[in-house]
Amino acid sequence: MQQFRKILVGVDLSSGDRLAADELTAPTREAVRRAIWLAGQLSAELTFMAVLEITAHAEVLLHDEFAEASRSAEEAAFVALNKLVAAAKGEGVEATAKIACGRAWEEIIKAALRDGHDLVIVGTKDLSRASRFLFGSTGTKLLRFCPCPVWVTRPDPDWDDLKMLVATDLDDVGRQAMKLAIDGAQLAGAKLHVLHAVEDEYGPRMWLTGLPKEKVDAFRIATRNEAEETLQEQLAETDYRTLPFGVMVHVVEGAPETAILDAVEEHGIDLLIMGTAARSGITGLLIGNTAERILSQAHCSLLALKPPDFVCPVRVDEG
Repeated sequence: MQQFRKILVGVDLSSGDRLAADELTAPTREAVRRAIWLAGQLSAELTFMAVLEITAHAEVLLHDEFAEASRSAEEAAFVALNKLVAAAKGEGVEATAKIACGRAWEEIIKAALRDGHDLVIVGTKDLSRASRFLFGSTGTKLLRFCPCPVWVTRPDPDWDDLKMLVATDLDDVGRQAMKLAIDGAQLAGAKLHVLHAVEDEYGPRMWLTGLPKEKVDAFRIATRNEAEETLQEQLAETDYRTLPFGVMVHVVEGAPETAILDAVEEHGIDLLIMGTAARSGITGLLIGNTAERILSQAHCSLLALKPPDFVCPVRVDEG
């Protein structure tokens, strides 16, 4: 995690019909705590950002009432954010506050692009319904379109016994996720699991050809052995041997989404790390219905990475 030097924290201040509430929700408090802790470990800079979701259409309709409501909301937001800045500085972390108006996901991404942030941290929208954030416009679009890694946090009952899972498809973004997970496990003294799911794409077709069962089984075993060998080669490129609890490696057969959900449940995972924006396999899970099935059921925090060739579709206004 040493590459994170400028961290942007999305602070959700909305509450009911209020644009900026006085108190933070539990998920937002967790995001703030994790951000201050991580910035302190990495000597990184923090920016606490609140977006007042006022549309241009609403501004036209409200006229003079909008100006007064906007000023009031901005004042309340600055008060709340300045408290966070003071808390961070009290921990020796350099921090600033930023307020924008518009759609939260878009303004956060624009800020990340404009100011060169290399990590965005946000909390789930609702503690009892995490999927409301992840499937709402803000969460989904951050995960899909934000150019830098996005960490969506949920309150963890036992941070001192952190369990992490990195799901890898053994490609470039999977290798990046693995390196990041190992760095994070070193930093937090966490237990780390590494998972790769071997999808049996050709087995059913081979059965239809009438090949003997022995040949089909031999093919499956060879495919799994090849995946295990590649995974060990990629691990050897890291310093995983320095981890206090080592690395628990799992190479399984089956659908990636099922394998991930099973591993999260079986091992009590607190943080899932994976890549996004690929066409298929584990790294493509955050695009489309497969992602929705995983994220609506995996009750853990998520750190999502983009592949090196990802192109952000959001444009920053000039001037």
